[in-house]
Amino acid sequence: MNKEWKLAELPKEEYVKELSKQPNVPLLITQLLAQRGVKTLPEARNYFRPTLEKLHDPFLMKDMDVAVARLTIAIEKGERILFYGDYDADGTTAVALYMHFFRSVYNNVDYYIPDKYAEGYGVSERGIDYAHTTNCQLIISLDCGITSFEAIDAANRRNIDFIVCDHHQVGEELPKATAVLNPQREDCNYPFKGLSGCGVGFKLLQGFCQKHGIDPTPLWSHLDLVALGTACDVVPMVDENRVLCHQGVSYLKKTKKAGLLALFSSLKLDQNNITLNDLAYSLGPVINAAGRVAHAQYAASILSTEDPKEAKELAVELNRLNGLRRKYDQQNTEEAFTLGEEEKDNSILVLYKEDWHKGVLGIVASKCVAQFGKPTICLTHSRGEVTGSVRSTDNFDIHELLTDCDDLLDKFGGHTSAAGLSLKEENLSAFKERVIDKVDKKMNGKEFVSFRNIDLKVNLADINLSVANILQQMKPFGHENEIPVFLAEKVKVTDTPRVLKDKHLKFNIVQHEGDQALSVIAFNQVEKLEVITTSVFDILFKLEINEFRGNKTLQLNCVDIKKSENE
Repeated sequence: MNKEWKLAELPKEEYVKELSKQPNVPLLITQLLAQRGVKTLPEARNYFRPTLEKLHDPFLMKDMDVAVARLTIAIEKGERILFYGDYDADGTTAVALYMHFFRSVYNNVDYYIPDKYAEGYGVSERGIDYAHTTNCQLIISLDCGITSFEAIDAANRRNIDFIVCDHHQVGEELPKATAVLNPQREDCNYPFKGLSGCGVGFKLLQGFCQKHGIDPTPLWSHLDLVALGTACDVVPMVDENRVLCHQGVSYLKKTKKAGLLALFSSLKLDQNNITLNDLAYSLGPVINAAGRVAHAQYAASILSTEDPKEAKELAVELNRLNGLRRKYDQQNTEEAFTLGEEEKDNSILVLYKEDWHKGVLGIVASKCVAQFGKPTICLTHSRGEVTGSVRSTDNFDIHELLTDCDDLLDKFGGHTSAAGLSLKEENLSAFKERVIDKVDKKMNGKEFVSFRNIDLKVNLADINLSVANILQQMKPFGHENEIPVFLAEKVKVTDTPRVLKDKHLKFNIVQHEGDQALSVIAFNQVEKLEVITTSVFDILFKLEINEFRGNKTLQLNCVDIKKSENE
């Protein structure tokens, strides 16, 4: 697979000039801001100060007034309310948010998390049965429900009302719920469409507080959970999500929630220095492991509990499940690589083994794409059908491919680079044959591509601690507000590079004679040693600040290297 460097277009000069009216702001910072949609000085101030005042009015969301009114009636009548959450980190944090909030407001509540394998995605009829047998009159779904037509119809037949809080794509029809909160609705004029499922649930609680004049301060204290759910889901880190995550991380640093403290301890995370990366790449996998290999009830329980002893026991169990997840991941990946070697001449890999673990197949497919440089479908046998995950390269639309095969599939869903699917076993051979044929025709000998996205081309002389400090203030970073990647052309090493642990490189570079050398760390790029020692080269990097004993130094974290052209 070709790793193609893709330099973003420079923003409009008029926006850069406007932002440059702020004194002492380097040009590359104003260019970065303009690239990210910041066009005026007031917008820049909002960007750097993601405060709670920047949250949108929840009643701008379609059906919010109806949802708050129905929730109010339930509380006034003493009805039992069930919070129904999805089995991933977004759904379980949303359930925990509701359980913590309602402890101080109303105690006739319960929650339900479906079994991923026995019940599948969305609201299940088993969940409706549970609500009926426990005498619930209102269900609030969190991070699911927008496509649960049959289950919500079943709830209606049992006189159970439904409020849907979801953020997934909306079809032509809506479920027959009392209220459907989803900014993706075509008839919803809410100004931000990118909330997580937990974020949509939070807006309902914000609306409830606002309607009844309740001091929102206790609600703000639960932004730690909203930040966790948002960081673990692939949602854009812009607009309201930046506010929720920026504020949420500050609450995480002082949280007293027993479950979060137990997870910090078990993962050896420093609470005082917790970051969004810690949430997405340390806490997130542990929380998601429960739903992947056992039951997400464990995750919802630890996030909801107030008992330190229970939290500690659950943290031990979650770490055990995460270890099991890693074992399945490693085992299934090794087997997938073996199968992939046998089929590496095909334009797309369709890999099937009936005893693979369904919960890790997305991870396995991603690793196969990296290993073989082509789209990969990993499938296993589960609940009487063939099911699995698809991952693709940056220049091939996997969703379009599956749409062309919908007559062979029982169901599928996703987007251009990732999807899930299921089909009958008797259709597997025909499906494999068709996708290979269609990819052959679509690519017609062209190479699959993975893009290295670059924000700006820079001169190393313009890189300094002041720039790095301003970049730190651009956090939180995430999807659609990524950590900036810079390109410096025609650089060379100033000394002998060091090889660390046989796989990393550490060296110093300059771009022009007389410049101050800058330190570079290149993780897992030992194969680039010959390039940097025998030629002038181009480097992609992220800017970091190292702090040791109070001293701050600049470091370039290398993303990629290639030999400079015309050298």
